[in-house]
Amino acid sequence: MILEIDAGNSSLKWRWRASPASSAAANASPAASAGDLAELDAALGGASAPRPREVLICNVRGADFEAEVSRWLKGKWNLPPRFARVAREAGGLRIQYPNPADLGADRWLAMLAGFRLAGGACLIVDSGTALTIDLIDSSGLHLGGYIMPGLKGLRAELLRGTAIRLPLAPENPATAPGNDTAAAVRNGALFMLCAAVRAAIVDWQQARGEKPPLILTGGDAPLLRRELKDENPLHEPELVLNGLALL
Repeated sequence: MILEIDAGNSSLKWRWRASPASSAAANASPAASAGDLAELDAALGGASAPRPREVLICNVRGADFEAEVSRWLKGKWNLPPRFARVAREAGGLRIQYPNPADLGADRWLAMLAGFRLAGGACLIVDSGTALTIDLIDSSGLHLGGYIMPGLKGLRAELLRGTAIRLPLAPENPATAPGNDTAAAVRNGALFMLCAAVRAAIVDWQQARGEKPPLILTGGDAPLLRRELKDENPLHEPELVLNGLALL
């Protein structure tokens, strides 16, 4: 068995995969989430957890987490992890960053899987702590991307910079105009993110005369999928893990 871990900014997503995959999610269990390594260890079964053949990790939490998870795996199974390292070319995808290592491993893996899923050109949106938009042409060239605050970050920054004090969490946001201040704040943040995605699609269409497939992933992807339904988006919640499997 192979243990795959996506160490994102706010949570750890993980799954078991039975064998190397010819297609990204082949032979994989549904992904689960954990807040930290202790929670992940308990979810795996603690001391009785089966020993994986390999542990593959996408880490965007930095060097301290890489050292921490390496110590955990050495103590648990005496097993060194393999971390995803961004390469200029892999899986038909080509990166134009002057230093490929400056590109987040999660974005890169999502692009690897998205390019394979679309079978060519695509626009990939990962909506979590940050919202990222990445554009890939039909030849696999990464045309560049955008990084902006995610839904919670946008709201939090607005509240920090104003006198607005509202309980925003319980209600479900939409992109319709709000009829009270709380709804206007909640919906305004989602409206901004959806508008950014639509603008990227329009720019692509004007430059190339066609719409790219839109692929959504990340914790807030279901909200964007609902509000962008006219763009016929594909929702793939395990896109980063699928890229890890392909890599």
